[in-house]
Amino acid sequence: MEVGKFLEDYANGQREFSHLDLREAQMINAYLPGVVICRSDLTGTILYCSTLSQANLSGANLWRTDLRQADLSQTKLQRAILIRSQLQATLLYQADLTEADLRLAQLNGANLREAKLRHAHICYADLQGADLRQADLRGADLTGANLEGAKLEGAQLAGTTLTRTAVKDTLLAPCRL
Repeated sequence: MEVGKFLEDYANGQREFSHLDLREAQMINAYLPGVVICRSDLTGTILYCSTLSQANLSGANLWRTDLRQADLSQTKLQRAILIRSQLQATLLYQADLTEADLRLAQLNGANLREAKLRHAHICYADLQGADLRQADLRGADLTGANLEGAKLEGAQLAGTTLTRTAVKDTLLAPCRL
């Protein structure tokens, strides 16, 4: 499906678009709350400053996707592939990233407050200055991640791998380990 057709169908009330191929699409400032694009390929797509709140992108391939300053609050991203994605200053409040692959993702200044990141792969990701307060990181792998200046108060970290993780100026207490 072409991007124009996708946006037109969404504007006409359609919300279910699973298994789409939207690789390398440009949808800057797109307004798509509640859209369902599960198991779709959005590799390299530009969704800068877009609204995808309460959307369902479970199992989607978002490798190298530009989601900077996007609103993904309460969005379902279970088992999504977000390797090398740009998520700087992105709103991921209460998002469900259970078992998501966020290796090498840029999450500087992202709001992940109350997000579910259970068993997520967040290796070598940049979470500098990110807000992870009350986030559920149980069983997550943060090997080599940069958590400098991140806020982790109230986060659940039981079983989380923090090998070689940078934590300078990170607010940890009180965390649930």
